[in-house]
Amino acid sequence: METPDVTAKAATAPVRDIPADAIVIVPMRDHVLFPEVVSPIAIRRPMSVNAAQAAMRESKPFGVLMQRDSAVDEPVPGDMHGMGTIANVLRYVMAPDETHHLIVQGTKRFRIVEFLDGWPFLVARIEEVEEPETGTPEAEARLLNLRQQAVEAVQLLPEAPRGLAEAIQGSGCAATRADTVAAYLDIGTALKQDILE
Repeated sequence: METPDVTAKAATAPVRDIPADAIVIVPMRDHVLFPEVVSPIAIRRPMSVNAAQAAMRESKPFGVLMQRDSAVDEPVPGDMHGMGTIANVLRYVMAPDETHHLIVQGTKRFRIVEFLDGWPFLVARIEEVEEPETGTPEAEARLLNLRQQAVEAVQLLPEAPRGLAEAIQGSGCAATRADTVAAYLDIGTALKQDILE
């Protein structure tokens, strides 16, 4: 099966509004974004650049969704995982080598309902995933234990991001603390995707 030329499609495709219940999807290779986490991402592929720029033009967040196989250059819906994170762009810079660097902050998990056709990038109807309530004494005890262990682990990291230990200590929500810890753990992206899901 031949892969469509996204650049040619982008040049000839008419600009269409994205439905209110849908979101632009930026496919990522080997990168998982978690809610509440600020992360740099770099994109070069025309499909990803077009997606990010379309979201920026409409002042809307976009979905960060990891590909199942990072070797795929032009991912289609079947190449994508079913759960990702909605992201707001905090900063967008284009480098001289035409790489687009973004600083994004995850806001919420989402699940793909269906992909839509008609754009030179991925667009999908999504369902936001609500975080479960964790107010039990057992959950609180686990939260305190996680906080202590995470702070100890961060102190052992040679190049831990500045303020990470304070962010872990300051976050009161168990889900946010778990996501922050998972984002910075030295584990593979497949395991991070499992944690996200």
